[in-house]
Amino acid sequence: MSTEENPSESTKIIQKDDDILISVPDGAEEPTRRQPKRKYGEQTITGIIVGQGDNKRVVRIEDVKKLAELHLTYKDMAAYFGCKESTFKDHFHQEVEMGRQRTKQRLMNAMLYNAVEKHQPTIQIWMSKNLLGWTDAPINKDDTQVLPWLDDTPNVS
Repeated sequence: MSTEENPSESTKIIQKDDDILISVPDGAEEPTRRQPKRKYGEQTITGIIVGQGDNKRVVRIEDVKKLAELHLTYKDMAAYFGCKESTFKDHFHQEVEMGRQRTKQRLMNAMLYNAVEKHQPTIQIWMSKNLLGWTDAPINKDDTQVLPWLDDTPNVS
């Protein structure tokens, strides 16, 4: 067991066998909890202004599209941008629906690729049932039953 003192800090590094422990005296900050040096600046954001008075926000349309592609709810997106759900929905309904449709399209493309190109039977079966209307338990209805054979039919000549 060895103990080293670091003169620049008031912490002790204690090594026991293969374990290294850090002793932090009362009132000192833990080395891992220190905040990095930050630089603050200003930036101009181009977007849609939503809200009134102190609740005004500038919302970038690109950010709305990214969140919509993740299928977040209107409530979650409004909370992210710090505005009311109804206000958010009024301003960005079209962008949100287009983003959600893009995700559905990408998912369908991936499913078709896996079914057709990679020949994965699970997705092939699922897609045949959902897209083609196939079923593994056919239901006989009056309009889909095969007509019966009649052996007693008279020959018409």
